[in-house]
Amino acid sequence: MKKIIYLFIAVSFSFILTACGEPTIDASSEEAMKASMEEVTKDMTEAEKAQFGTAIMAVMMKIAMENMSDEEKAEEAMKEALDGKTADEIIEMSKQ
Repeated sequence: MKKIIYLFIAVSFSFILTACGEPTIDASSEEAMKASMEEVTKDMTEAEKAQFGTAIMAVMMKIAMENMSDEEKAEEAMKEALDGKTADEIIEMSKQ
């Protein structure tokens, strides 16, 4: 019984810590993507929003160029690349 209680406490703390993190992109659907983009950018300054937008475009262009022959594959690769990422992670991806 103690093991179950300790497991429950550990899982609860992990959920609490996860909730405290930066918002991430949810690319599971178009609506989820739009809502998560708004959440990610809501506390950004205009300069940060511009940097983030440029980073998104750079990542998307890179993926599109890599998958130029298959539009569906490119779209799926973009969703996969952005899903679960924070703004900082996307900005860092754009620099690679």
